[in-house]
This record gives sequence, C-alpha cells and structure tokens, in this order.
Amino acid sequence: MGWRFRKSFSPLPGVRLNFSPRGISTSVGAGPFRFYVGSQGAAVTPPIPGTSISHRQPIHLPHPTTPQMPHATPHIPQPDVPQPTMMPPSTPAGAEIHSASTATLTTEGLEPVKELLTKAQEERGRLLPELRAAQEEAARLKSKYQRWSNGWLFGCMFKGRFVQLGESATEAAEKQAELEEQERLSRLATEFDLPGNLKDRFGRLCDAVAALTGAQGIWDTISSVATDRYRERTTASQSIQRQPVGVSLGTCDLIQSSLKVPRLMNANGGELFLYPAFVLYFVSQQAFALVDIRDVNLIYNPVSFIEEESVPSDAELIGHTWKKANKDGSPDRRFANNYQIPILKYGDVRLSSQSGLNEAYMISNEHLAHAFGEAFATFQRALPTATA
Repeated sequence: MGWRFRKSFSPLPGVRLNFSPRGISTSVGAGPFRFYVGSQGAAVTPPIPGTSISHRQPIHLPHPTTPQMPHATPHIPQPDVPQPTMMPPSTPAGAEIHSASTATLTTEGLEPVKELLTKAQEERGRLLPELRAAQEEAARLKSKYQRWSNGWLFGCMFKGRFVQLGESATEAAEKQAELEEQERLSRLATEFDLPGNLKDRFGRLCDAVAALTGAQGIWDTISSVATDRYRERTTASQSIQRQPVGVSLGTCDLIQSSLKVPRLMNANGGELFLYPAFVLYFVSQQAFALVDIRDVNLIYNPVSFIEEESVPSDAELIGHTWKKANKDGSPDRRFANNYQIPILKYGDVRLSSQSGLNEAYMISNEHLAHAFGEAFATFQRALPTATA
C-alpha cells in the first residue's frame, strides 16, 4: 500500500565495543557522525566535507572525584580452607548488602551508552501499546475474513463488503508488521568485537555459570548481623538473612545481541548481566546502570555455615554444632531438647565496585562457586587495561 504508519520513528544507532591492547573503546552511532569513548577520552569523528576523510575532535568530559582503579584484582583463596565464621569478615556487622541506586551506579565512560538505552526504552514505551492494539485488530480482521471466505452466503450476498473486509485485513496486517519492525529497531543493537583469547575466556566464564545452575542451593545474601554468642548461646559469629535466587545464561531486552551472558538474579535489587565489557544492573526498563567490568571487584571465599534449613545434597559436611552451645562448642545442657546442627562448606561470592555495586551470593556447591570465581578472574585479567 506504500504507506508507513509512524513516520516520526527513527531507528537507533548501534553500539560497537572494541577490545585491543590499548584498552576497551566504545563507539556509538552510525553514518557520518560517531561518538567514541576509550582510553584516550571521548571524541566525535565528523567527516571533512568533500572528502572521505574524517578527523577526531576530542571532547573533554569531567573527571570523577574518586579515582577509579584501572583493574580490579579478584581474590580467590584456596577452596580447601573454610573460614571459621558463618560469613566472611569483610561484611560490616549489621550491614544490609545492596547496590547503590541506578542514578549513580553507571561508570562515567558508559553514560552515552546508557543514554541510548534510555532513549530505546522511551521509544518502546510508546510503541508497545500501539503494537498490542495492532496485533489484536489484525487477528480480529483476519479471523473474520477467513470465516467469510469459508462460507458462500456472505461472500455472494455482500461482495462489496467482502472485498472491503479483505483490504482492511491486509492493511491491519501491514500495520502490525510495520510496528513489529519498528519495535525491533528500537532495541539497541550491540556488537562485541572480541579477539580470540577473550572470546575463549568469556566462553569459559559462561560455561562456569551454566555449571553453576546445577547447584542445589543459591542464595542472595541480603544482610549480616553480628551475633552475641553469650546471650544467643551460639558458635556462629554472624547471622545472615538470605533468599533463594537463580543463575542462568540469558539476554536482556534492553540490548539486541545474539550473545547469551551470565545472569545473576537479585532478591533486593537489580539483576546482574555480565557482558564482556560491562555489568548491566537491571532493575526495570526505566531503571538500570552499566558498570565497567574492569572496575568490578570479585571476592570469593569458602565459608563454614551452620545450616538450620534443609541440607543441600551437593554441600560438603565439615562438622556439627549444637542449637544452644557453650563458648567451647559443647552443648549447653540448661536447654531441654537441645539438638545438633550440621556445619556445611559453602562458597561465598561478592561483587563490588567503587561506583556502588555491592552484591553477595552464597552457593551450596563450593567447587562450582570456586570455578565461577576463577573463570571471572581469568577473563578479567585478560582484558586490556586503560592506557593514559
């Protein structure tokens, strides 16, 4: 029919993330103008009129007040030495474990990418109600036209109306197809230009997460409170609040990419998607943040945990304690029906950044947790560092 339903729509440009020995650079845009963010700062590259040559025009961005570490150093101790406390001592007593707000969490150099993603969500917010209405209308007209086509009465008695109904059904189908294409174009297409060594290491990280999905217990650690051992009659140094969560390989609707990445669910904040160049902290379509993966600090520790709930079948039993215990670990005989509780060896994984990322996970299978920590550390060490 030759018409376009929403002429005001403009497809979003793509994002290309490049990895080289000089660092990670991000280019945003298409056509004559592209915006770059890399180790040498930000720049726009417009073409010189009348030639095929472009020149680089630096853009001076404000420097963060707090210096960023160019490369976080993951801490992966030996897995056969469990910690003597319920939780690693790095967690302040009484602290709630959660990340900063999405308004402040994004790494400065990734702000242009976040702005494009925000624009994409605004466009999708306008498109989706229209698309749903168009799909319902197209389905209704198609069904009605098919009923008329299968019967002879209406088609013979109301030929003009039958032809008009066919045209309306065709127009509704074209309108639906147009909106579906615009919805596809409203997703920010992202390319990850990974050299062979990084592709292999990122693949191993994804494999480690795929294996981690088989763990019998995965919890998001929400808070940690120091215990009063004397009053509570316990051998545990800290008491934690946790909720079961899941991990998987998946994609986020914000980013159009064929790449499936590690996805960590979160009980008290945004989900984490570990992309090759950044961690996407996703609360909702309107609230999200991007953290440079080089700024993420992963700390892994094996921990001994007094398990008062069901015992995961893949957890290693390393001892027992009593529900009510003396300081030396013996049972407090003042309490009737005192009983033993198993002490299990779990894996504890912490992810943090200077911009405010702060998440903790407890995993029943310590070996799988350790393999995930090692795979993340190996990939992160292989990333090119930012150069001056």
